[in-house]
Amino acid sequence: MGIFLKRVEIESFIKSFLLFFISLSSVIWFLNHQTHNSELHELEDTLFAQMKIASLGQDTQGFTKNIISKQNDMTLDIFYSDKENLFVLFQNKESNSSVIKVSYPLKNVDFDENIIFERSLKRFLKSLAVVFILSIAFSLYALYPFKKYLNLTEEFIKDILHDFNTPISTMRLNISALKKKSDSKNLQRIEGGIDTILNLQNNLKEYIEDEIKDSESFNVKEIIIQRVEYMQGAFPNIYFKTDIEDKIIYCYKDGFIRIIDNILSNACKYNKKDGSVTVTLKGDMILNIQDTGTGIKNPKKIFKRFYKETSRGLGIGLHLVKKLSKKMKISLHVDSKLGIGTTFKLDLSKLIHN
Repeated sequence: MGIFLKRVEIESFIKSFLLFFISLSSVIWFLNHQTHNSELHELEDTLFAQMKIASLGQDTQGFTKNIISKQNDMTLDIFYSDKENLFVLFQNKESNSSVIKVSYPLKNVDFDENIIFERSLKRFLKSLAVVFILSIAFSLYALYPFKKYLNLTEEFIKDILHDFNTPISTMRLNISALKKKSDSKNLQRIEGGIDTILNLQNNLKEYIEDEIKDSESFNVKEIIIQRVEYMQGAFPNIYFKTDIEDKIIYCYKDGFIRIIDNILSNACKYNKKDGSVTVTLKGDMILNIQDTGTGIKNPKKIFKRFYKETSRGLGIGLHLVKKLSKKMKISLHVDSKLGIGTTFKLDLSKLIHN
């Protein structure tokens, strides 16, 4: 099934492994605990039997036999202990006024119990090792159909995205030709719709990728201005304000563009009529993208996969922003107030090109 696992597959494997391992380990521990207690009871029965034999006059190594006066509070045939010995009082058939005390050193009892404990511990650890191996095997086996389905899904998405290229390119070429003859608002809207499809296509491509590609140096101001102009064409009713210093950063360029495009796109889609988007970047390397939109109800949930507060979109844009930001070491913070707007703050200080 392949050696390398993607993050979602690793997460699934770990959860399956823990489920198998903890469940089986709990059963093994319970059975071992029962066996351990049973062996301790057998030790008590064996000691009692040997003490009984010693009380009858037969020599039993390790046991001490004494005749003591019988007292009213004495109970026969049960274990007693003092500081040094474990002992049992037996009836003395030769005299009703005395009893037979058979003793066994407590240090010997501790020694016997330690042997049982060590044997029980070794048995448990061996069983745990077997359970560990079985849990890995079961988890990989359970993961196989999931991985197979995931690969098929990704191949299907890749095929669809590839098939999108030809009709989208054809539409863009024809719209460019039509705009030379008549640059109407309808054509601008169609072009904006195509740009939205392209943005979604790029999101899906990035979503199914699990690794960051090669990094490169570029001027962050040039990229942001370029993306703002792109969004301005797609959302002509939104007013953009920029105040960005020239800064060279080093990172995965396409991934950085995905982050900016998704945040700007959301800032435009969920903005008020004739609203604004302000983008600033100063010497502290904190990139602020602020909008005058409707705000976010649950800012803590917006980065979850497929989470949406409206019926629009697929719910992967901001999840992709979080995923790429984490991999590219960009600290991300969101401030939002309902009815006022949202501000995304991206700390690019770790991307400064030295």
